[in-house]
Amino acid sequence: MSDIRHHRSERIKPDCAQAQRAPYVIADLRALTSAECGPESIRGFTLLELVIVIGMIATLLVLVGPAFTTLTSGTNVSSAIYGVKGVLENARAYAKANHTYVFVGFAEVDSSVDPSVSPQITTGDTPYGRVAMAVVAAKDGTSQYEYATTDQGNDWKANYANGAHLIAVGKLQTYENLHFVPLDFGSWTPTAHPDSKMARYQPTGPPYILSNALSKSVTPFTWPLGSPLDSGYQYRFDRVVNFDPTGIARIATSTNGDAIAHVIEIDFQPAHGTVFQSLPADFNQDVGSHTVIQLGTTSGAVRVYRP
Repeated sequence: MSDIRHHRSERIKPDCAQAQRAPYVIADLRALTSAECGPESIRGFTLLELVIVIGMIATLLVLVGPAFTTLTSGTNVSSAIYGVKGVLENARAYAKANHTYVFVGFAEVDSSVDPSVSPQITTGDTPYGRVAMAVVAAKDGTSQYEYATTDQGNDWKANYANGAHLIAVGKLQTYENLHFVPLDFGSWTPTAHPDSKMARYQPTGPPYILSNALSKSVTPFTWPLGSPLDSGYQYRFDRVVNFDPTGIARIATSTNGDAIAHVIEIDFQPAHGTVFQSLPADFNQDVGSHTVIQLGTTSGAVRVYRP
């Protein structure tokens, strides 16, 4: 009888392989210890295997790193472009809602200089890589200058009084790794390029292409408000788009009076700090990472064009 019991206990006792293959088939089967399974069934990674795995991970990081950096840079540029678009739309809405003149200033400065430094650097070898925007409005609802075809803007500067007649609309906005394209894009009409994402009708040149170095307004202002035009400021904005109380956009020069262009264009490209890729004058606009923002001067529509 004892032999029968002995054989029966051997029949129901699982071996290590069975226990590992189906640990939940028998409800009351306990986990076997290493002493019961035997040392040959417990095995870790060897040093060689760990070294190989670490090497594979390092290789993947090297391959993925540049792609991730490019993706992040592209995302930052997109965020900046749509940030600029939003500022323009909000400025026009403010002008119409408050029946006043609103001025949107643009400046590009040296991004290697800490943003808290005053003044920000706009001259020298590398005044590139950080674009700043600020919006101010006339307190009394007037343009603060008279339309004229000669010497327009002299009254603005004479009466500036450290910006006493202006009020800030929102906060200063800065966009890193962004650069004004310093040339006028060639004609790229929908007729000539019907399938192009960049196809558009363009302004005739400065001052209505705001990124052009010759695009300067006679309604400059400084930031923060309260500083004079020639010193004591952090930013001076010489590229200025103004909206009148009906929402019409203009760029005032010394000779254009109340002229209204059909569009105003701002051309950007990404930068890496103060470094950017120079573009030839006749380059293919359907290839690259540049961006065009167009503002309809009467409709207020802001459109973004990217390859």
